[in-house]
Amino acid sequence: MKTLLASTSVLSLALYVPIVRAQTSGPSSASLHATQCSIPSDDRAIRDIPERWKAAYNAGHASDVSSLYSDDAYYLTQHFVTGIIHGRSDIQAYVQRGIDANYRIDVIEVLATHCSGDFAYAITRYRSTNEGRNDIGVNLVVLRKKKNQWLIVAHEAAVPDPATAVQRLREP
Repeated sequence: MKTLLASTSVLSLALYVPIVRAQTSGPSSASLHATQCSIPSDDRAIRDIPERWKAAYNAGHASDVSSLYSDDAYYLTQHFVTGIIHGRSDIQAYVQRGIDANYRIDVIEVLATHCSGDFAYAITRYRSTNEGRNDIGVNLVVLRKKKNQWLIVAHEAAVPDPATAVQRLREP
């Protein structure tokens, strides 16, 4: 667990500089699209996972969503009391609660991917409809290739609060 959390922290720090640079120098999604896995087949496979996630979620198939995760995956979210969900079965139960509440993922946009050996990450932005609200959020998804298949090993979701969020990193 310490190794996985340390790896996630290192990836988060590694991502911080490019994201800040993109936010302060122009449109973030245009700047981040330049970042992708150097192996085209891995990049395609990783970029396909959010679309599969969205399709399974919206179809009400929590088990199909959870199949995208490793058995010992972590899901970090502000929508769960401890902030940490661990293990495929608990992730499936968490996803099922959203499905049961009739939440819907409208769009998941992959902003960047990066691969190194059998590890990779993806940065995504999503829009969802939840209880009549339209929400936006971002994800950092860490993946590991096992038996020639990319699986999510750590997933951090964040939903900014427009009332308290910093609106600009620099003054115009």
